[in-house]
Amino acid sequence: MKFLYLLPANPRKPRKDMIKKYLGKSFLTFVMIASAAGTKAQTSSAPLCVELNTGFREYLGDLGSSLFFQRKPIYNGGGVNFGYYINPYLDAVLNASFGDVGFYSVVEPRPEPWKYAGFRANTLDATVGLRLKFLGLITGEDTKISPYIHAAWGGYYVHTAIKNRTSNITDMGANLQGGVGISFYLNDKIGVRWSFTGNYTMNDRWDGENGQQNNTLVHQLYRTNDFYAYNALGITISLGEGSGPKKCKDKDEDGVCDKYDLCKNTPEKYRNFVDSVGCPADRDKDSILDADDACPDVWGLRKFAGCPDSDGDGIEDKMDKCPKVAGLAAFQGCPDSDGDGVQDTEDECPKVAGLKEFKGCPDGDGDGIEDRKDKCPTKAGTPEGEGCPDSDGDGIFDHLDKCPLVAGVAANKGCPEIKKEVAQKIALAAKGINFETNKDVILASSFKDLDSLTSILNRFPEAQVEIQGHTDNAGDRDPVKRKAKNQDLSQRRANAVKAYLESHGVAGDRLTAVGYGEEKPIADNATPAGKAKNRRVDFKLSY
Repeated sequence: MKFLYLLPANPRKPRKDMIKKYLGKSFLTFVMIASAAGTKAQTSSAPLCVELNTGFREYLGDLGSSLFFQRKPIYNGGGVNFGYYINPYLDAVLNASFGDVGFYSVVEPRPEPWKYAGFRANTLDATVGLRLKFLGLITGEDTKISPYIHAAWGGYYVHTAIKNRTSNITDMGANLQGGVGISFYLNDKIGVRWSFTGNYTMNDRWDGENGQQNNTLVHQLYRTNDFYAYNALGITISLGEGSGPKKCKDKDEDGVCDKYDLCKNTPEKYRNFVDSVGCPADRDKDSILDADDACPDVWGLRKFAGCPDSDGDGIEDKMDKCPKVAGLAAFQGCPDSDGDGVQDTEDECPKVAGLKEFKGCPDGDGDGIEDRKDKCPTKAGTPEGEGCPDSDGDGIFDHLDKCPLVAGVAANKGCPEIKKEVAQKIALAAKGINFETNKDVILASSFKDLDSLTSILNRFPEAQVEIQGHTDNAGDRDPVKRKAKNQDLSQRRANAVKAYLESHGVAGDRLTAVGYGEEKPIADNATPAGKAKNRRVDFKLSY
């Protein structure tokens, strides 16, 4: 007898569409669970966890196969799974699932209506067994992602409605169960799991067909009994500390598993301060264990409980206000570089010894006015004189007095007044200064008057002297050229006088030579007498 499969209304709908639809729903469910649970990695667990799942049930038997979504119909199902942690690679499992299973075919050459064979069965199964976790088997450690296989034994119940029959079949019996899956632990409480579970029933009648009697087998490998599978996606929930890897053995409770712990009996004081192999740590390598080290991350000294003294002044850094510069205990570790009793951090003149009342700055002349504000820091003075005295008693303080040792007048900035008779002597001596015609060579007859000028000027050493050279308007008919030549001549003659005075004892920094040419006549150049008066050297004193 020949079997034909009964196809759906759209007979060649691709299997891939069905798989995509299933996988799409599964992926959406996974994302929703992950979003709600968070993404914290698993760190510990209790031995007991519960899985709630849902998915699709498929058939394999005398009528054909719908495994792996290759044929419709495929029915929904649900289930619950209890797992008990034994070790990193083995769990004890109690599994239960329920849902419908069905299949439809056309059997030729059976007469109608008997050639239309099929069924729909309500199923329930419960098994106990073991789950083998591959990564735990390989590494010996609990893992966040855990692929596995499982095998179990138990019983099943089915109630089947057979197509074209008025009677139904109810059956109970033993079954063998096997499966594969993968668990992913989102955090200590929640995980997700995909699984494929197959149930091999000790029965060949609940699908309404018996291959041995009817000789209608399609899958010869399974001609003895019928089989159904369950594709599921579930969520695992911890009933204790977590649903994933169990804590490793840690005898001294220092957070390092005994199998990695080289110091398994770490004293309680040091348990929170161990290195990667479980031994008391010394992070800063200063020979002081972290549990005893007040500064465990910085190299330090035993006398300071592991804290540093960077500047070596005997004061630990955390108590030292100047930890990078050696200082004194009296100043909490800060130095007093000038030794004036004022520490550098408060000393406004740290390199020069001073007084506390002036924040470490000196008062060199002892007049009660600190040097920074004293206009005469080397001579004792008065507050009115901004620290300066009035040495010559002329009412003008030294820092404003151009002649601080000679009494003078305010008009001359503290220097003595140049009396009228002195000015007349200067003017008279100046008249005796003569030069060779159109040259800057001083005539020997002028030396006596120049020597007299030297004597007078040295009586007023603070006075500045301007030596003024003048000419008449004689010379080139072109006025521009004439003026230029006369200005040059007057400048050269003033320079000659300046050189003579310097060579005879008048300080050169007091003297300034200026040639005015014919620009400042004192008489009429129209007469020889006027021209003679305009050819002159004048002297102007100022303070």
